[in-house]
Amino acid sequence: LGRRSHPGAGRSRGGKGGAMNALIMALDAIKEKKGRSFLTMLGIIIGVTAVLVLVALVSGYNADITAYYEKLGVNKVNVSVTWYDTSRAVDVMDTLYDYGNGELKDLVLGVSPSLTTTLPMKYRTATLDTGSIYFGSDQFAACNNYVLENGRDLSRYDVENRSHVCVLGAYVAQSLFQYADPIGQTVYLGGVPFEVVGTYYQKDGGTEESMDDMVSIPYSMARSLMSTDHLTGFTVKVDKSDNVDTVIRRLETVLDETIDSSVGTYRLEDGNSAMSESTEETTSMSVVLGGIAGIALLVGGIGIMNIMLVTVTERTREIGIKKSIGAPRREIVTQFLVEAAILSAMGGVIGIALGYLLSLILGKAMYDLILFPSALVSAGAFAFSVVIGIVFGIYPAAKASNLQPGDALRAD
Repeated sequence: LGRRSHPGAGRSRGGKGGAMNALIMALDAIKEKKGRSFLTMLGIIIGVTAVLVLVALVSGYNADITAYYEKLGVNKVNVSVTWYDTSRAVDVMDTLYDYGNGELKDLVLGVSPSLTTTLPMKYRTATLDTGSIYFGSDQFAACNNYVLENGRDLSRYDVENRSHVCVLGAYVAQSLFQYADPIGQTVYLGGVPFEVVGTYYQKDGGTEESMDDMVSIPYSMARSLMSTDHLTGFTVKVDKSDNVDTVIRRLETVLDETIDSSVGTYRLEDGNSAMSESTEETTSMSVVLGGIAGIALLVGGIGIMNIMLVTVTERTREIGIKKSIGAPRREIVTQFLVEAAILSAMGGVIGIALGYLLSLILGKAMYDLILFPSALVSAGAFAFSVVIGIVFGIYPAAKASNLQPGDALRAD
């Protein structure tokens, strides 16, 4: 009477027992065919590994690009001027500087020309030929994300008086002076003497042709070193990204008043746009590469289906015996679906382990970063691999459950 009063509980225990039996039988079948089981999982392993590695590498690439733009300095407005008639050209630098430090002082951190050249740098017997010489204002460092380490920076006085002074990047200071103090020493830039008044902190690895391989001098020296009468490129450093569009609109107003359209024209560019475009390209790349890796997972699922079909053929008599003694169709389906799910789950786990290992190795080698796939991506890849195994295991499981006991028992 007690058993009849709780039929649901009895079926529940039976269901749990059936699921446990299916799990044990699936594990036994996998152990019995270790080599074939591994080859079956190989497609899933490759697919999951590819997903994690590609996503991690794209993440590393994006971080590398973002770091590069941050070194250059973000939140900048780049101004370029083209003169049709240089005889009637005006001093745009003074206009931008006064406006940026006047009406826009609450939005702008600095204004500086964006003019560079490459000239030999020499101190005694040491010579460098690769470094860049930047013609800057007293706000050059703020505009280009340099931080003063020793001495002083360029001043407004240096610009107005065309002082022969310079500030050295970390690589130039190290290469020319080694461990000596460069402050107060004289270096020759293109044969012209300049007194070193300061040095910048390293910001780009401190290597040759990096952003540390540079010297800044007053932009008023451009005429002496480059025979340039008119500056045509400028950088306006904005305090934060939310104000960039506002600054651009206000600069358009003042430049319209300053530059006669018959004499020249100008162009304003959001310095953050290049980084935004790069981020969008990286996102598109992630989608494409993720799709390719997803195809590898699908191929792995097809491999599971093929092996499960072979398994059904091999175990036809076993299936016939089970059905002849009353095993329900659900039990047969569960047995084969559990086996397919376990194969794909094991492949997913191995793929995640390999994905983490390869991401760490490649991230360090390619970007000098410690890269690990995110937990969300890893969990998604694992879940997808299990779903793939179950989906591609449905047909073999259904085929096994549809076998007639008599036909199955007569099979070889």
